[in-house]
Amino acid sequence: MSLFIRLICTFLIIAGFNQVLSAQVVLQGRITDPKQAALTDATVQIKLIEDTTVKAGQNSQNGAFKFNGLQKGLYIIEASKTGYNTTKIYIRLDQDSSIQLQLQPYTQELEQVTVTGKKKLIEQKPDRIIYNVSGSVTSQGGNALTALSKIPGVKISGTTIGLAGKGSVKIMVNNKLLEISDQNLANYLTTLPTKDIDKIEAITSPGANFDAAGGAGIIRIVTKTANLEGWSGSVQGTYGQQNTYDNYTLNGSVNYKKDRWNGFASVNLNRHKELMGWIIGVQYPTYNWSLNDTGIYRIDDYNGTVGLGYQIGKQSQLQISYHFGYREEGHNLDGHDDVKNYITDKEGNIDSVIRSYATYNPIAKTNAVNLHYNTVLDSKGTTLSADADYFNFFRTDYSNFRGYAQPALQQDGDQNALFSNTAKQNILIYTAKADLSIPTPFATWMLGAKFSDISIYSDALYYNIATGTPAFDSSKSNIYDYSEKTQAAYIQGSKKWADFSLNAGLRAEYTKTTGHSISLLRTDKNSYFKFYPSVSFTYQANEPNQFYLEFNKRINRPTFWNLNPYRSLLTAYAYYDGNPALKPEYTSQLEIGHSYKQQLYTSLYYRHTTNSFDYLTVGSLDTFLVYRTPMNFINSSTWGIQERINLTPVRWWDAALQFNLYYTKSKSDLDYVADQKGWGQYVSIGNTFYFDKQKNFSGAVNFWCQFPEVDHIGTTNTYNSLDLGLMYTTLNKKWTLGLNATDIFKNSCPTYYTEVNGLKQSYEHFQLNRSVVFSVSYQFGSRPKAGNDRATGNEEERSRL
Repeated sequence: MSLFIRLICTFLIIAGFNQVLSAQVVLQGRITDPKQAALTDATVQIKLIEDTTVKAGQNSQNGAFKFNGLQKGLYIIEASKTGYNTTKIYIRLDQDSSIQLQLQPYTQELEQVTVTGKKKLIEQKPDRIIYNVSGSVTSQGGNALTALSKIPGVKISGTTIGLAGKGSVKIMVNNKLLEISDQNLANYLTTLPTKDIDKIEAITSPGANFDAAGGAGIIRIVTKTANLEGWSGSVQGTYGQQNTYDNYTLNGSVNYKKDRWNGFASVNLNRHKELMGWIIGVQYPTYNWSLNDTGIYRIDDYNGTVGLGYQIGKQSQLQISYHFGYREEGHNLDGHDDVKNYITDKEGNIDSVIRSYATYNPIAKTNAVNLHYNTVLDSKGTTLSADADYFNFFRTDYSNFRGYAQPALQQDGDQNALFSNTAKQNILIYTAKADLSIPTPFATWMLGAKFSDISIYSDALYYNIATGTPAFDSSKSNIYDYSEKTQAAYIQGSKKWADFSLNAGLRAEYTKTTGHSISLLRTDKNSYFKFYPSVSFTYQANEPNQFYLEFNKRINRPTFWNLNPYRSLLTAYAYYDGNPALKPEYTSQLEIGHSYKQQLYTSLYYRHTTNSFDYLTVGSLDTFLVYRTPMNFINSSTWGIQERINLTPVRWWDAALQFNLYYTKSKSDLDYVADQKGWGQYVSIGNTFYFDKQKNFSGAVNFWCQFPEVDHIGTTNTYNSLDLGLMYTTLNKKWTLGLNATDIFKNSCPTYYTEVNGLKQSYEHFQLNRSVVFSVSYQFGSRPKAGNDRATGNEEERSRL
């Protein structure tokens, strides 16, 4: 009954929004010269007479432009292009309209044309959601990780980033896929301040030119670029509190452009303290077992980027950039990890406690170099782009570990353990890629290839120091070497005819891996070759209605940490185990949808995942020993319906709503793990309110809720988040003040429930996101004369470290 009520409420909301959408109109047109030839790259801006807000856009290669979601009324339309006189007309829009604008050549050199405008916070397309970070109130003073959590449909659970109802994704920065994962990925994203990010794209149906990694697709973070002559830059400082701990950041960036040269540099400094952890619970027939890991992390993080670019003639560009990072946390900075293992009877009375306490001092250093080249090869527009990348991640750690049981237990395990531990991880990634775009009368073709070479060395050496003299313990130590080589090639074609358009491609990837455990005298080799097709088909039935169909196949590779057979001690009776036999999982997904005025999207989707892997917590009835390890054992299918709405009910209010209802069926290949099936639902609504006509003072109220769902071979509870924010920009657009509160009710932490060996289990990650942040930023140097700025290969490897 509750599901039926939800569906009825959703239908009524959509019906109401549809009435608002029907009151909006569309303006499209074409810009030509006196000879009726299409003018490309001209700029069009439109303003409602009774308003001061300007919408701006750049026309396409055939001279066409289009504005959706306009209110009815009298408008001023202005078209401009370097080398031509500006044209301005008045037009009353009471219905969808089409016009043609003609620009006359100018006999003298024109000054640079600057466009004012305010991009919508969220733009919707069939295959992606575009989140314009610079216009986000609640992202001010944050970083890439916090910005991702503000995007409708994007879920961050612990260190996993995914899409509601569709699974995990991979992260790209510009055109490079990050090959780091889990906590390292989260740490890296926190080093990217939102002031340096232009937009974030959640791409659910990537083409063949994208890496095949990412079961549900790819999230692409696009950073800002400087297009103005001279100096420009910004400085930002923030102060916040996250779960009563102070958080300070200071970052700055500078850009310089002169003739053919352009240079850029940025630095980010962060000091903060975090409370993190998780809880695992296992219900035995006569007692309950729980493991609580609580860590206080004091972190110093310094990173920066510097780069130089050069324009070679009129057709080619060359750029080199270098990124560095330094991160320190742990004992010297007041950090520790406290793990408590409680054994209680069914009434909750404590029988015994197993505890471990560790102090540590990990230091991580990152170095990355990118060389980029692109050129236009002929007058037809054939382009070639190439990238070469080097990435190094080096981490050392020293910790002291103490474990004991109260009272002493009779089962296997160290009754009292006292160890010191040294650990090292060195990761080297080399990648090279090239892409060729060839426009022809029949279609536009893209060809490309990519090569990546990954080598990893890691060790964890334990010393028993109970007697005061360190004694090496080979049974707990591990030395591991891993190498992975991947070659990929693709072809993709796109064609448009009449009201139809087709984009189809095929990508092939061959991967060879070798893992060698020196401690266990074990070598594991694996290789796999797969094709990954992608198809996107659209039909424009009429001006407001568009239908589309999308299909693609993708891969999700295990992280390098999951492949390492290293045993990570939690207590004397609990540990993590890696699995070198772990294989990739594969996902095929199909989506059919309808778009109304490019503002209301309705889609039906199906996704099927084979050989899926997940962590299993394994305990037995005759011992207190419990371990957690990843395994391939799941095949799952999901059917769903999704609604996305983006609208402006009134001039001072922008709203975006998403509703996702889906049914998941997961089948386990293991006899001792139960199958799961059931419904899931996700709802989000984002609101931006403007308190003045210039939109310099704005506020935001955002809310999302994930109802219970099937996740891999388990289920979850209901969890949600409410965010509030204020942003004020001075009239000269130089100063910006922000105040944001995230996860106000502290409800964004999910709990997962599973059943293994007939024992009910639960897992909860301390995703403590509640925070308050105040930020101040200042922009200096060359700027547009008014308004906002004019809209204008090794990341997959790095996402798995």
